[in-house]
Amino acid sequence: MPQILKDAVKDVRLKRYPKGQIIFYQGDQPHDIAILKQGYIKVYDIDEQGNEKILHILRAGALIPFSFFSGNQDEIRWFYAALTDSDVYVIGFEDMQAMVKANNQLAVFLMHWFSLEVHELLSRLSSLSKSSVKKKVVAALAFLAKYCSKDRPNGWKRVDFPVNHQLLADMTGITRESAASIMKELVVSGIVRNPRQTILEISEKLVKN
Repeated sequence: MPQILKDAVKDVRLKRYPKGQIIFYQGDQPHDIAILKQGYIKVYDIDEQGNEKILHILRAGALIPFSFFSGNQDEIRWFYAALTDSDVYVIGFEDMQAMVKANNQLAVFLMHWFSLEVHELLSRLSSLSKSSVKKKVVAALAFLAKYCSKDRPNGWKRVDFPVNHQLLADMTGITRESAASIMKELVVSGIVRNPRQTILEISEKLVKN
């Protein structure tokens, strides 16, 4: 977590959200802001058939909901839920707003962070329009390798949380069966591997390509 955020939240209460718990609901107009200390949060929508569609995954340092940056005037457009056990600092909207107004460096940092997240979010959404199912899965894996992993020996990156075929399907808008088929192909080609069950490791070759 960046030091500028650590300094800002040193006196803010900390709350634990277990894996799967919803932090903000679609349609909410919350009075609190959450800053992720550790863990991962998924931003998602639910389609007409009740299928979960993951739009983005946020890591430590994230500030949610995104509606904070528009003045919190509109209802939340998506669900925010803990993808892993997560610790978040919880602060009132008005308190956070006052903190940002009083600290120019914090304001610049948050706007820079937000612009980068929007760029990555748009890149993720753009990848969903690819006609090739394989390209959709590869784009999702490249995102996980770049933003949600740790380096392993010999050019491999291990994703920080369990990844199953359903999660990949939810990230790409394809069926679980299609995700399983593509992953099997990528395992054979040496691009990904599963040392144990849902532990996923991704070759740096995929990220560089």
